[in-house]
Amino acid sequence: MNTVFENIYLRRSVRAYKPNDVPDDIVRELIKAGTYAPYSPYPTRDQPRRFVVIKNREMIDRLSERAKKLWLDAGTSSGPESKLPENLMKALKMPEFNIFYKAPVLILMFAMPDTHTSHEYDCAAAAENMLIAARSLGIGSCWIGFGMPLGSNQNTLAELDVPEGYRLMVPLIFGYPVKDSETPPPRDADVIFKWVP
Repeated sequence: MNTVFENIYLRRSVRAYKPNDVPDDIVRELIKAGTYAPYSPYPTRDQPRRFVVIKNREMIDRLSERAKKLWLDAGTSSGPESKLPENLMKALKMPEFNIFYKAPVLILMFAMPDTHTSHEYDCAAAAENMLIAARSLGIGSCWIGFGMPLGSNQNTLAELDVPEGYRLMVPLIFGYPVKDSETPPPRDADVIFKWVP
């Protein structure tokens, strides 16, 4: 099978990591792969994505606890739209639950300020490049939606030296999986609405 298709088909979200470090040169290559994803050149031709790389275990754990608290605070507020499902609330209250799954690398991807709204999609495209590139190197990865509240937390943005106006789009984790990736279930459902020859 073509290796590109193989890595796409075998990529899985990994939630158990070895403590082994991912070398900095590999992390840089993953980010480089992200920057090669397509993006809208309007209103500027500048690369719309910026990255914060965190390999410090203590900081990753601290950010996990902070994100959990932000979710729980939102989940117990008075607005009906902020209510979290009971199973998620239960998980977030567990002291042993780390939203970043003890991965050795956390990468937060930000969109530049005052850019076209399509840059949200540009960041998603970059993330997918990074996830597939990681799979090709035997590195596990996962997109962590639970990390999103960190982008609205001023203490976090200040701690990470994120310039004003940049928006957190994608929290990603990387590391060497504890076990080999399982074969994903077949994706053979008929997903085509219409095929016009």
